[in-house]
Amino acid sequence: MFGPRAMRLILLSILLFALSAGGASAKYSFCNKSSYALSAAIGYVDGDRLATRGWWRLRPGQCKVVLTEQAKPGRYFVYAEAIPGHKGPLRTWSGDTALCVENNGFFNLRNQDVCRDDPMRQRKFFNVEVTEEANGNWQTDFTEASTYTVYSAEVAGVQRLLSDVGKNTGEVDGAMGRETQRALANYRREKGLAEGYNIDDELIDALIEEANALEAKLGLFYCNKTNNAVWSAVAEPQDQERYRSKGWWKIEPGDCAKIIKGALEKDHYYVYGLIEDPAGDRPIAGGDKAFCTNLVMFNSANDLSCEDQDLDEASFRRVEIGGADSATFDFTPDMFAAPSGSGME
Repeated sequence: MFGPRAMRLILLSILLFALSAGGASAKYSFCNKSSYALSAAIGYVDGDRLATRGWWRLRPGQCKVVLTEQAKPGRYFVYAEAIPGHKGPLRTWSGDTALCVENNGFFNLRNQDVCRDDPMRQRKFFNVEVTEEANGNWQTDFTEASTYTVYSAEVAGVQRLLSDVGKNTGEVDGAMGRETQRALANYRREKGLAEGYNIDDELIDALIEEANALEAKLGLFYCNKTNNAVWSAVAEPQDQERYRSKGWWKIEPGDCAKIIKGALEKDHYYVYGLIEDPAGDRPIAGGDKAFCTNLVMFNSANDLSCEDQDLDEASFRRVEIGGADSATFDFTPDMFAAPSGSGME
């Protein structure tokens, strides 16, 4: 018979063996070494198909296994974007390969045709080449210009989130200084969390929830009040003379879409919409200014002519914002030109 001490040693040996075996198991992992909370997705060859899977929420400093099967040598595709609650333009970790995603919730797609006609369900993934030397284990790190460890990324992420919800922590630098400690302690007290300035999942999740809720109220929204799907675009002022036009957002009847995130900083924008009609395309009428468009997704500055950029041109309608943080533009049936040859005025 084994004594208590011997039994503990045997159990410890079994546990260590199990842990070492688990650590050696083949897998594909994501590790967020940035100061942003991320939503991430992966694309990979699955039999005779190209599959995409996501979204995984990655807190700053968090690493997560996304594929438990062996990471075989070859090409994978990876994409990540910051949560909407972070201030400023949407930050992405992206490339040139357009693949399908779902915009909400977890998805596992094995048919890349499902988003062919809907650019809002596409993201540009970057390529990752997994090598033989990896022995089935691979990790993709999401980083930024500032080099963070897992720990300092977590601190920097909390600093950024505190700033997003209006709390002053000083510079986002990944250092747990007194100003950051004070802001953390105050926020934990405000939310009824345990006293102190420690960082835990409960704190980060509370910050993410509040930041996303604040952002949800801000920006430029389009709503479709017609009975047809509307393909929409926007031209955003860059300075007094320069604009950037981009699209497309496909908006189904009765739906709305956020076109510009964050508090609006310009006093006007230019909007464009197009209804696909069997009798002929019906663009928005009453345009004030011409901007570049394209048959596929586009993002074009007006420094060069549309012809020089090998792009099409369309007339956008000016919309005054008047200094508001947010605005909604409704597409209504009477805004669109009649199909050519219909005889309608």
